[in-house]
Amino acid sequence: MVATPDFGGTTYDESEPLTGSDKALGLVDFSVFPHLDREDGIPATPLAEIEAWAAGLSVQAYVIDDHTAIKVVDGNVEVVTEGRWKLLTP
Repeated sequence: MVATPDFGGTTYDESEPLTGSDKALGLVDFSVFPHLDREDGIPATPLAEIEAWAAGLSVQAYVIDDHTAIKVVDGNVEVVTEGRWKLLTP
């Protein structure tokens, strides 16, 4: 999963800023932006901003809502969803 220390002017905690790497710990060759169309009262990040973020990645990115999961078995990626998702390529 990709996290950002400052998206929309706020930080999640007081930790050190992240490196901005899109390497996903070397386990998969994609990044994930979670919480598309948030339903928890926190303002959602507009899709245009997410697409601008993904344009700077060297790997594809799955943008998923809270009703979506990504299953990877033997390198095969499957999106499991009852919600909304989008695949963004660099």
